[in-house]
Order: sequence, then C-alpha cells, then structure tokens
Amino acid sequence: MKIERSIGNPAAAYAGAPDFDIELAWLQECTRTQGFELSREFWLRRAAFLDRLALREAESHGVEATAALIRFAESAASGLVVYDTAHHGLSPKGSDLVAGEDHRAYVREQYRAARLA
Repeated sequence: MKIERSIGNPAAAYAGAPDFDIELAWLQECTRTQGFELSREFWLRRAAFLDRLALREAESHGVEATAALIRFAESAASGLVVYDTAHHGLSPKGSDLVAGEDHRAYVREQYRAARLA
C-alpha cells in the first residue's frame, strides 16, 4: 500500500474532526460498554485522537518535550495497521509502512477517507 503524502498531511486529514473532549468521551464510552468489541472505527478514532494530541502538544511544547506522547501515538497507529493487516488484507511488509511516522501518515489517510465516505 502506498501512502499519498498529501493525504497524510494532518491539516487535510483532520479538518472538521471533533473537539478533543468529544472524541475522548466517545473513546471512553466505547471501552466502558459491556461486550464492546474493538472495531476498526475504534482503532482508527483512537489512533487519530492520539496523533492529533501529539501534533498539538509538539507544536506547543516542542518535539523533545512530547517524545513519549509521540511514541504513544505511533503505537496507537501501529495498532490500526495491525488491525487492518488482520482484517482487511493490508500488507505493512512493504517499504511504505515501516516506521512509526509512516503508521501515523496511514492513520491520517484512513481518517480522511473515512470522513469522506
């Protein structure tokens, strides 16, 4: 899978995204719901939320100060890649999805596509 770098642009991907408070409330409600299954929507929205949060904090406080949050966002993005590999035939073995930042770009691409669908 080839990531289109223009789509991986955070401003384009997250234009019109819900406020952080609304998204956090949705994520918390999902995980509190008995019998909740971790759906693709959950993995995507969680990864996008953490990516957006890491971007915001890095802009405010610098990359070095937010390194742990950035790694957490990369881990969440990797979770979406793992989910899509298992359920949707994504193959991250190619050179396009080898690093955490590539996974975050994938999240942005998928978030934008889901919003436009």
